[in-house]
Amino acid sequence: MSKTVGIVCEYNPFHYGHRYHIEKAKEISGADSCVCIMSGSMVQRGEPAIYDKWQRAKMAIDYGADLVIELPAYYALQSADNFAYGAVAMLDSLGVVDNLCFGAETDDIELLTKAASLIANPTEEYQNAISSKIDSGCSYPEACEYALRKSIDITEDEFFSPNNTLGICYIAALKRLNSAIEPLCIKRSNDYHSSASSDGFMSASAIRAMIASGKEYQSFAPDYSAFSSYSLSNADSYILGFFRNAAAESLADVKGYEDGLANRVISASKKACTSDEMYAMCTTKRYTLHRIRRFCACAMLGIRGEHEPGYARILGLDKKGSALIKQIKKLSPLTLVTKAADFEGNAMYDMDIRATDFASLCADDTAERYCGKDFLKSPYVSKR
Repeated sequence: MSKTVGIVCEYNPFHYGHRYHIEKAKEISGADSCVCIMSGSMVQRGEPAIYDKWQRAKMAIDYGADLVIELPAYYALQSADNFAYGAVAMLDSLGVVDNLCFGAETDDIELLTKAASLIANPTEEYQNAISSKIDSGCSYPEACEYALRKSIDITEDEFFSPNNTLGICYIAALKRLNSAIEPLCIKRSNDYHSSASSDGFMSASAIRAMIASGKEYQSFAPDYSAFSSYSLSNADSYILGFFRNAAAESLADVKGYEDGLANRVISASKKACTSDEMYAMCTTKRYTLHRIRRFCACAMLGIRGEHEPGYARILGLDKKGSALIKQIKKLSPLTLVTKAADFEGNAMYDMDIRATDFASLCADDTAERYCGKDFLKSPYVSKR
């Protein structure tokens, strides 16, 4: 009986470590095919992906994935637990995924599961520990880490790395959804933020830095030199102008809002000369840089309210992916979207359209800053 493994990813950009992950995920799960839920035009750092979603999907398909589906901007621009929940809910709703495989700094799936169980079914002691740390000025991620360490006696200093934390959130989401999908983890060979090569791999953040500085990176990732890259700073005028003209009360229902945060951003926008300066002015121990950028992105894109994924936007596929789509159509309640013009009027989907239009403003190549790319580009189809 054929099996399918799911991967949640951003591929920002896709590199050879990601190829290894896809290959290893298929190997350890015994899967014949791989479905990737990939952040679209915006990523969880609160900025546009370095390359557009169609190019990143193409790379994923060319290097081993069989079907790439867009993670809506509504989820991509949220904190780790909500990011993970949205991606896992989509994988679960497809009706064809047997395993979820993620990279982590540990291969101790039992400890990750123990932490996830507490998040999915929090005790009063755990919740009180979080509240007390937040009241003392800690950020929410720091408070959660403290509460988990206290509750299940985690002593390893580096246990709450970004990938371990996401892994915990994936498992917690599976539990909340009562999903039949089984989690698997692969121990990473290099640190999330590492600039050093390990076993021939380099982290995405290090590769982005190499691309930005004009250094050779092609030993670690496919060649992207023919494609426009994207940088948040290219939209400085739009970002500063948006918040200088915003009223704090109009941002109160934006995702990521907290009392005082809107006023803080608006005030900083009137003092700063660049978006980086604005974000830096807002950043504190309580408000991390990525949280500030996510809130600002959600404000500009009108990401607010509560939504559930009722659709799956297909960005790329091969022959196995085409066969999977036939199964998904029979088993899933989700509407499969290949043409933007055929699926208008959905509030969550409209956020994706706005995310792509905003990301276009951030293109380094000014010829790529046009509007409406979602209506002009089609999924990448491999003949493999």
